[in-house]
Amino acid sequence: MSRGLDNVEIAILSRLNELAERHGLSPLDFGAVLEREDDGQTTLRFFDVPDEAVPQDRFARMLAGLGITDDETLDITGTRLQLYDTLQWALQQAPKPPARGR
Repeated sequence: MSRGLDNVEIAILSRLNELAERHGLSPLDFGAVLEREDDGQTTLRFFDVPDEAVPQDRFARMLAGLGITDDETLDITGTRLQLYDTLQWALQQAPKPPARGR
């Protein structure tokens, strides 16, 4: 039986999408997936890295905010709580969204 996403994984990916938007990226500009390991760890793996039409510096800044600075290793591994906390911390450091006019 195949397993779908659970609420914690959705929360992690939702934070990732919010972080992307804070850096001026669309969640459609790249791909990311959560892979649960047998040892209880989870890996957030990036794929479909943005093409030249997407500002590469924005994507690089988003990754750096997550502690990813190596172009060869586009993933982070930890418990689901650690991944969520890392994304929460990165959101606190990310550019603030523009104020909405009234």
